[in-house]
Amino acid sequence: MKKEIIRVRFENLRNESHVEYNSTFRKLVAKYTPETLGIKALYDEYETLFADEESALDIVRKSELTVEIHEQDSIRDGIFRGMSDAVKSALNHFNAEKRAAARKIEVIFANYGNIAVKTLDQETAAINDILRELRTPDNAPKVTLLGLGEWVSQLETENDRFDRLMLDRYYETAQRPALRMRDTRLKVDTCIRQIFDRIEALALVNGADAYEGFMRDMNAVSERYKNIMAQEKGARGKSEKL
Repeated sequence: MKKEIIRVRFENLRNESHVEYNSTFRKLVAKYTPETLGIKALYDEYETLFADEESALDIVRKSELTVEIHEQDSIRDGIFRGMSDAVKSALNHFNAEKRAAARKIEVIFANYGNIAVKTLDQETAAINDILRELRTPDNAPKVTLLGLGEWVSQLETENDRFDRLMLDRYYETAQRPALRMRDTRLKVDTCIRQIFDRIEALALVNGADAYEGFMRDMNAVSERYKNIMAQEKGARGKSEKL
């Protein structure tokens, strides 16, 4: 009976999972050695390609937060903290009407929690939602009473500026590393499939004894990642139905 290595649909793996899968593959090759598996030359080529993929993934991660974007994010965080502090201070105001207004506005902030720990896009959306709530007919007079008008305007200005940076810089510059990541992944996928084909052919010609340990372990890894992809697909399906 022909021994086979289970194939994974590599294109369905997320970038991080793709790298993790290949890292596990490399550990198994090191365990059984490329020489014993008869893949030395092909594996040397694979190692070069995978090193390029790891580098591309690092660039993709870093491209999400340029220095300018990071600085602008800090600016809007500072504005939001300042406005929050002004509301907290008003909770102790000698004027009862202002204390009552501050309690109402504080509830809005509390509903969103610490927005600074959210992802960049989530924080932008949260700030936009907060601004909309502060401008409702019920809350706008409270904002005016507490003297928060300038804070609200400045927060909107800085948030809009951040959003433009994300659009103008992140989405444009991210195209290049994303394309590089895609290209390097395709090359790695082609090479690892060739390695699997070669091991299967050698097992057929030479007998499976020298290869079955690797093939068994590799199949266990592949099954695990197939399950991960199935779970992610199921989660996406449920999310789309909500």
